[in-house]
Amino acid sequence: MKFFCRLLLPLLLSLAQGAFAVSADQVMKKSQDWFKSGKAWSLSFKLQLFYADSPDIVSQQGSLVVAEGDRFKLELAGIKFYSDGESLWQHNVEQKQVLIKSVEDLSSALHPSELLFKYLNCKALSVTEGVFANQKLWVLKLDPSKYAGQFVQMEVWLSQKDYSPVRLFTVDPSGNSSWYNIVNLKVVKSASVEDFRYKALPGVDEIDMR
Repeated sequence: MKFFCRLLLPLLLSLAQGAFAVSADQVMKKSQDWFKSGKAWSLSFKLQLFYADSPDIVSQQGSLVVAEGDRFKLELAGIKFYSDGESLWQHNVEQKQVLIKSVEDLSSALHPSELLFKYLNCKALSVTEGVFANQKLWVLKLDPSKYAGQFVQMEVWLSQKDYSPVRLFTVDPSGNSSWYNIVNLKVVKSASVEDFRYKALPGVDEIDMR
């Protein structure tokens, strides 16, 4: 019996390692390659913010079209943002007012493109499997040192089919944690600067603050 166990144990370990042979670096590389397949990306998202000193959960939903070069269109409850990489238009829908600012004035912590791109700049520390919405995903734990002062913990949950992001998790230095759940993420094959500029609407005041 002891002899049989000595033979069986290495076999079981070998099978377990073979079933989970992908490395964290390989998963990250495949996710980076997925982003190279498009010029822009569109998605809907739900943000859940858990405060360390409060039982309340803040939830927010929105939609986003984003491209490299600080270009994006972001829609939240009652507010729409447009950026062509240089100017930022904040359309307060109910007030019928548009504030025009410089993109440089936008805090990087609030930059919506960071929702997608931040994790791509991090070192992947480990990979495990997780389940969300009945879907098996790769879970990458990340080194947050590149964003010291913003985050002390980061992880990304990736599709096992195409390695696109499905969930992002962060913890800030105060212990507040955030979940971004991404829905209907799609690659946009072509996008122009004009696609990210606000188009004037009748009856809407524009205030240039640049």
